[in-house]
Amino acid sequence: MSRIILASKSPRRFELLSMTGLSFEVRDAHVDEDAVFASVMQSFGSSGVRSDMYTIAEKVACAQASAKASAAFSDIVDDEAVVIGSDTVVVTESEILGKPKDEDDARRMLTILSGKTHRVYTGVSIQSKKENRSFSAFADVKFHKLDEDQKNLIESYIASGSPMDKAGAYGIQDTGSLLIDSISGDYYAVVGLPVARVYRELLDFIR
Repeated sequence: MSRIILASKSPRRFELLSMTGLSFEVRDAHVDEDAVFASVMQSFGSSGVRSDMYTIAEKVACAQASAKASAAFSDIVDDEAVVIGSDTVVVTESEILGKPKDEDDARRMLTILSGKTHRVYTGVSIQSKKENRSFSAFADVKFHKLDEDQKNLIESYIASGSPMDKAGAYGIQDTGSLLIDSISGDYYAVVGLPVARVYRELLDFIR
């Protein structure tokens, strides 16, 4: 049986991968995410190709996922090991939204998302000694309009502290769901791991 390693300390990804029933272990992946992001942005700039933010966001998510998997895989000597890296990116038509720097930044993000539809990409990289595979999944998420109820929800959500460790300053799996009007696409991509696709890809690796 292959040794499956999740290159993430995220409790959300741990819970999702646990849904597969496969045994796995967790290993933290130390990656300079700013450097990976800068590298992706430079690749678009140097090519002279003007791409929309959705395209860039998908590339960033996959690049970060690959970097995380590679970092966790770097000191593994087990020939049967399979490592999973994942990264989630929230993007509007004009901006990629990372984790908020502070409460004001979280408020800014949640305010600009309100009343509009944005996209969430999760990139996944699965690596073994024999093969590397990367893919992504996404969903379009629409927030409720910025009325008084939404403003009050934003303030109480920020006060809870929950937005501070999440891309885009919200989690669909917690009370951040109250900010959302509708979703179209892979719900689990928004949570942080498109688990159905990951499960099927893993079966190819471990058979």
